[in-house]
Amino acid sequence: MEYFVLASVGLAFLAYSVSIRQLEIVEITGPMFFVLVGMLIAYMMPTSVTSKAEFLQSDLDTLLPLIELTLSIFLFTDAAKTKISVLKHSFQYPSLLLFLALPLTLFAGIVIASLMFTQLTLVQAGLIAIILTPTDAALSKGLLSSEQVPEKIREGINTESGLNDGLCVPVFLVLMLFAQEPETSVSLASIAGIFSRELVVAIVIAIVAMAMFIPLIKFAMKRHYFSNNTSPFLVIGMAMAIFSIAQCVHSSGFIAVFVAGLIFDRFTDKGLTEQLVEDSEHIADFTSLLIWCLFGYVCSYLVFPEINWQVTVFAILSVTLLRIIPVMLSLQFTKLNIKERFTFAWFGPRGLASIVFTLMVIDTQIENKYQIATVAMTTILFSVFIHGMSTKPIADSYAK
Repeated sequence: MEYFVLASVGLAFLAYSVSIRQLEIVEITGPMFFVLVGMLIAYMMPTSVTSKAEFLQSDLDTLLPLIELTLSIFLFTDAAKTKISVLKHSFQYPSLLLFLALPLTLFAGIVIASLMFTQLTLVQAGLIAIILTPTDAALSKGLLSSEQVPEKIREGINTESGLNDGLCVPVFLVLMLFAQEPETSVSLASIAGIFSRELVVAIVIAIVAMAMFIPLIKFAMKRHYFSNNTSPFLVIGMAMAIFSIAQCVHSSGFIAVFVAGLIFDRFTDKGLTEQLVEDSEHIADFTSLLIWCLFGYVCSYLVFPEINWQVTVFAILSVTLLRIIPVMLSLQFTKLNIKERFTFAWFGPRGLASIVFTLMVIDTQIENKYQIATVAMTTILFSVFIHGMSTKPIADSYAK
């Protein structure tokens, strides 16, 4: 049966590769395509949903690090492609999104989740909200790669997506601590310790690592020690090493790789950066599409049997109003026109970070963890299709 699955995934990659231009014309993105492939595989291989816990957790310890590493590579490459010169003039937009819109989105998510899912505690509702607060710029590649869209919008969305994952990690860990030990009192000092460890230590690791890696790369380039066919491994190796070191000392690997990517962009030759990043992204894209296929497979067992009107309504609200209203309010007094503000507000797709947080919840003994996961994965599923289908029309509208 395993070979049937591998054959199906291999044929899916073949079909996707030979028809990618036609899929783009009908506005079907890679994540959409492979989520559907995963669902189709699940339909052809029915598994008893009575063993939900065994089904979800059997290989979770193996899959979670793979998904985390894939996300870390994307964060590094996104940061390495960030145009610092543009951000110097437009950093107010990602700053407002991160430090004003993000807390408002989180608060709104907690309130709505508490009202709609009365069987959940306030902390469990908070877990749903924080899982769905990070955004994934990789799902908006059509917008970020479009030269028609103003550069300040593309860089703002990309920067927000890269940093909000890391900023949400400390909040997520604190809520996980409360959810797993509801009777234990957690002091303000311990919460501050978690935040400082997650942020400060991660930044220090990134700086120290890149202070060693960048001179090494320049030294190897000068003496032609590596060839073009191994260059993709360089960026992937750096991202994996920095992420894993940060995780080993219990800081945020996601913040560490994003900061490292910014440093890499700032202190390496622009031509070299673009070449290495572009090559490594192809490998990361392949792994991410495998993850989306797995996501579609899991949704067939976790989402569809449990979906109801409350879950559906919350997912739609989370993808739309719970993001749009805070962002529009946060950008109200900027020089952006209403169309540009709405573009910022609309493009908050949920992706790999939300999947990682969801799997981390499933991997615990938190009460109601499967309902939390069902709500989160339903929202991610809606986001994949809603944001995927709307990317090209909004990007094209700027040409007019």
